[in-house]
This record gives sequence, structure tokens and C-alpha cells, in this order.
Amino acid sequence: MPSPTPAAPWADARRAAPPLRVAIIESDGGPRSSGEVLWPSDLTRLTGFSAGTRVLGSDQEPEGPDPIELFRTGCPSHPRAGMRLGRYRLLRHLGRGAQGDVWKALSLEGDASTPVALKVLNPAAARLASRRSQFRHEAERGARLAGPDLLRVLEFGEAQGVPFLVMPYVGGSSLAALIRARKARSDEESAGHERPLVAAEGADYLAGALRVVAAASRALGRIHAQRVVHRDVKPANILIEDRGLGVYLCDLGLGRDLDVATPEQMRDGAGTPMYMAPERLLRAPADERLCDIYGMGVTLYEAVTMERPFSPPAGLTHSLLSRFFLDNEPIPPRRALPELPPAVEAVILRAMARRPGDRYGSADELAAEVEGLIGHVGQGLPAPHIRVGGGRPPAR
Repeated sequence: MPSPTPAAPWADARRAAPPLRVAIIESDGGPRSSGEVLWPSDLTRLTGFSAGTRVLGSDQEPEGPDPIELFRTGCPSHPRAGMRLGRYRLLRHLGRGAQGDVWKALSLEGDASTPVALKVLNPAAARLASRRSQFRHEAERGARLAGPDLLRVLEFGEAQGVPFLVMPYVGGSSLAALIRARKARSDEESAGHERPLVAAEGADYLAGALRVVAAASRALGRIHAQRVVHRDVKPANILIEDRGLGVYLCDLGLGRDLDVATPEQMRDGAGTPMYMAPERLLRAPADERLCDIYGMGVTLYEAVTMERPFSPPAGLTHSLLSRFFLDNEPIPPRRALPELPPAVEAVILRAMARRPGDRYGSADELAAEVEGLIGHVGQGLPAPHIRVGGGRPPAR
């Protein structure tokens, strides 16, 4: 059957790919009629559709005259500022996590003056039962966790086909954002022929970075004490409240309950390769608490040096990245930052030890070691000797 002639609005040069005959599409502009001809490049502009997320049999171009259904009535739509989800109105996009996006929002009922943070499962994931189940488990896990430095889940809901969870809103920045800002300033100083991170200001920054990582390590210890592992410890998941009033370890989207997770679930390879321990990259049996400690070690490295411990080539796939990290040693912290006190380097290297048994035995042990450095760094005193290796894994 010959391809139908496209309507005038699409009569341009975008004809390299064959057209799609659409049964139902619902978008912000209203539903389009059954059988309307759209070109693939037009689909990317429709709300709720993005390249690489075609669903319901639309991965291949249709060969016959039968239309294909891209969206159904009630299909999850992309959240946007001003959109209402249940009794909440989205105000501002805050960031993106492992499962979805985080928004600042206000309740339209009850206390409408106190903002909250809504984590919204992304529409592509919302179509998959397995991802919905994982998101619900994240909400249940987050509701159980208790601690002043953990963002407890207050509510779980679904509206317009979009699952979401509600947490307290904390005004501030992630450690990752603060590292980027500090690095940009340091690079400007270097361009102006000034040595970065020197004198009192440099010591203050280093002491502040140590305080943040020590506090995050305490939060991690609290999570572990409640038989949960984080599995995605990194600077982007450490939130620092405005004026430094609090430090929070957030985003348990990849977390697991130690008492119920199967060995297969614990070896699923999910995570951010830069911060994943070697045994996780290998998908080998592992004590995931020690993997979390490795991630905190990489976080400490990045926080104090403003660099990452590995410099892989650009464009590597997830599997090639993992191979790169397994085949290469981290850049020594004091090579990245010569001014770094040797004792701080020793803490980093022990937390990042390749052998799990050579790392700190618990997150609280790492926190105590980092806390012991803060006063010495801030006062310009010689740091205490830090032993490398010999950590005892925590009892199961």
C-alpha cells in the first residue's frame, strides 16, 4: 500500500524515515485523530514521548496499513512546573535521581505554606510494573528509616498515572554542585596565577568538606544500622542545607533491605560506576555495606581534591567504564592536590581499598576517622597518623 501523503504542516525535508500511522495520541494540544500521519521527528515534540521510549509495539515501523498505538488514555505524562499531582502543585525542578525527577511542590490542602519535595517516577519507567514495584519499595523503605540526617518519606501516591513520593523539602545544594562551584573558582584562581586552596581559605574549605563527609558517613551508619544499604553513595546524593545547618544522605532509589534482598538482586549491577566498589563492578558476592563505604571514600576524594580518582576516556559504555575502573588504579589524592595533608590521603585510600577487608569496617568508623582530622586541618596542626588497611567487616 503506498504511503499516504503527509499533511501540509509536515511537508518539508524530514522525509528520510518512513511515516508512522497513529491510532491514538494524547498530548497537551489535545488528542490527535486516528490514522493521522506523523513523521518520527514530529513525535519527539509531543508531551509524553521521547526518542528511545517508544512503547506498545512501536519500536519498528509498520509494514501494513494497520495503525499503531503509541499512547493510551491516561498514559503517564511528563511532569512540568505548574502541573498538579494529587493534592500537590509542582513549583520547580530540583534534580534527577536514579528513578525519576525531584520537584519542589506545595500542598493544595492543609498547610499550603510549607513546601515539600516530590520525587516523581519518570513516565517511561511508570509503564513498567517492575519499576513501579521498585519505586513503591523505595517509598516503604524511606518511610521506615529514622534519623535527623535522613529524608523520611512522608507519603506515597499516584495521580494521572504518575507514581510519586513526598519528602521534607530542604533548601540547599548537593555536595556535587558545591564541588563544581568550588572547582570553577579554583580554576579561575589558577588562571590568574594564584595557587588555589592555600592559606586560611583553603584550610577552611578542606575542614568544611571533611565535616560534610563525616556527617554523611554518620547518616550512612544510621541506614546500615536499620539493615538497609544505599548502593548509590555519591556527592549528588548528599544534600547540604542552606547556611550549613544540616547534611542529609538522600535518594534510596537503588537501596536494598539486607534481610529480604536476594543474592541476584544484590548483584544487579545498578549504580554509578565511578562510585561502585570493584566487587560490585564484577557482580561478585559482596557485603554491600562495605561497597557503600567505598562510595563514600570516592566521595571524600572528590570533595577534598575537586577531582575524580579516575579519568576514563569519553564515550565509554557502562560495561567499558566498569572494565576501565577495574583495570586502573585511582590517581593518588596528593597528586590531584599536592597541598592535601598525608593523613587525609590515607583515610581516602583506606576507604577506597580494592579488598573489602582493607576498608573501614563500618561507616561509623570512617566517620570517626574523618572527624578526627577536622580540628587539625582547621588549625593548621599536624594531622594524626592514620593506619591504612586492616579494617574488620561488620557482623551480619
